[in-house]
This record gives sequence, C-alpha cells and structure tokens, in this order.
Amino acid sequence: MSPAERQARALDPAGQAALAEAAGMIGLDPTGAVVLQHRKHTVVRLPRATGRASAVAKIYKSGEDRCAVQRQTTAAHWLRDNGVMTARPLSEPAVTRQGRLVTFSEDLGDGGPVSCTQLAHLLLALHALPVPEHLCLPVTDPARQLLARIAALPRRVLAPADRHWLHGQVTAAGHQWSTHPWPQAPVVVHGDLNTFNTLLSPGYGPALLDLESLATGPALYDLAFIAWTRDGFAADPREYEDFRTAYGVDVTTVQHGAAYRVLARLRAACGVVIALEAASRDPAWLPEATHRTACLRRQGEGPATYPWDWNSRERAVLRPGRRAAADPAVDGPGGCAPAPDGPPSSTPGGPPASACGRRP
Repeated sequence: MSPAERQARALDPAGQAALAEAAGMIGLDPTGAVVLQHRKHTVVRLPRATGRASAVAKIYKSGEDRCAVQRQTTAAHWLRDNGVMTARPLSEPAVTRQGRLVTFSEDLGDGGPVSCTQLAHLLLALHALPVPEHLCLPVTDPARQLLARIAALPRRVLAPADRHWLHGQVTAAGHQWSTHPWPQAPVVVHGDLNTFNTLLSPGYGPALLDLESLATGPALYDLAFIAWTRDGFAADPREYEDFRTAYGVDVTTVQHGAAYRVLARLRAACGVVIALEAASRDPAWLPEATHRTACLRRQGEGPATYPWDWNSRERAVLRPGRRAAADPAVDGPGGCAPAPDGPPSSTPGGPPASACGRRP
C-alpha cells in the first residue's frame, strides 16, 4: 500500500475520538483499530474489542439520521433470526457527545466477495421473507436522491444545458419506475449490491453486509445490479449466467425486456452521476464522465447496444488492452453510492471484477 493510500485509510482525529467514546460506552477496547473501508462512512476492525474476540465498528458521518441507523441494527437482528447471514450487532447504536453515531457488530472475518451463485442464493432467501411491518422499511425510490445530487453538482463539471438534460432523463426514468407494472408484489430488497457489501466469511459462509439501503421494492431491482455489471462494465457474461441460473430469473427478459429497460436506464443515470461527482473532486474522472454521459444519451435515442465498457469506480485488475471494468455503479439510499476518491482504474493485469466473486 502506498503512503497516500495508507493516509487515505487512516482514521482522522474526529473519527478516533468518536470511536474511543462510543467503544467506552459499551465496554469495548478500541486499541489498534484498523480501517477496513473508508467511503461514505468509515468501517474499522477492533482486534482486541473484548479481550478475546474482535469486532467491527461503523463510524457514521456527522448528521446521519439516528432512526435510519437504528433501523439497520434492528434489520440485522431480523435477518439473522430468519436465516439470512449478516453481521449481528453487539449493542444498540452509540451516540457520542458530538452527535456522531457508531455501531458495533460481530467480526465475520476476512474473505472475498461471494460468488455469483452464492449471491443468488442469498437474494432468494432475502426476497422470500415476508415484509416485516415492525421495521417500517422505506419504499425504494431510485430517482429521488439522484435529482438532489444532480442539483448539487458544480457548474465546472455540468453545464446548465447538460444539467437540464440529465435532470430530465432522471425525472423520466423515475416516472417510468413509479408507473411500471412490476410483475410481483414488493419484497425486501438489499438495494446496494457490490463487492464491498458481500462477504464469503471463513466461519459463517456467504453473508450480506451494509443494510443502509434495505427497503421494499421489486425483486428485479436487486437482480438488475448483477446484469448491469455485464452490460455497463463488460464483466464476464458467464458470471451473470451463473447468477441467473442459480436465482431462476433472467431480469433482462422479464416482460419481454420491458422491466430491464426501466432498470437499466436508472443504473446508467446513476453511473453518470457517480462519475460527475468524482470529476468535481478529481479532473482525471472527466473523460470517464463524458464517456458515460455519451452512453446515456445514446440509450435515450433507441435500443441500447451493450456492453459499454465503463471504467470501474474503484481500483480494479484488468486484462491487458481493456478498459477498466465491472465493479458496478451502485445505489446507496435512494440513489447511488458516493462518488469515489481518486481516478477511475485503468491498470492492466488480470480479469475484471464484478458485483460478485470471480468465476473460477
């Protein structure tokens, strides 16, 4: 890991103070905390949390909604109690004197993402559960926060005419979403499927992580994440074949493709917003943002021709001579995940990543 990467993964003083205070509230030892992930929120491992076992802490950014974090904690218990593996919380969310929220959960250990077949089985179990009234899950609304994020983009990356066009595209996609006759009743959806949010745990097996986007909506919404890694990011098509065979549904052919056309339009718009947000912080993303925008414009002009060969928003390992591929442009609450730090990957090497583990 380079010095810049180590610095990016270091816990800042405010995060250290929040972690120490919150850990003290429930009797855990934060000594030697190791940053596992630093994206919208920060996830750290406490190697000596209880003196015998490690734990994982999630330090939320300032201003995070307390009710939403409490719902994630309750949802994790509900999933485990109903046979869907996720990390079980060790306590209720802690609130520091500065208002920062911190949660603590069991450590499922180190491991890579699940395979596409394993992900299909996890989703089958999740989608089969009755919608729990006690969780008061929100209804999935993919366009709502995208529109707010488009409005917040600086003019240097999105000119007024382009902003008007993109706003119109997302508004139209949101209308299609809300009026489409989805073939099944709403189920519980994960809503943020990517390589960060699944784990093949050495001790627990395949697990779903990060329940921030848990909501109710059509099951096809989750399935589209996996299809889009193939269509938007040129992931190995055999991975999607493994997934759809194990799940038993091909989202791209449901209703003669009509459902996926709605979902793909939202996935594409989400990916454009991610790249534009990244370009507002790092000009190296401007070419990728331009490329994604051009793809979205072509999608609006007629039947889309895939794959688009988008670059990944996270560092990926690639085949020689290929554009970066296949860590998906993914949704966060109501829209898509926060824009990445650093340029899009274009490092030659091995095969592209995907929303699930690589095919053997």
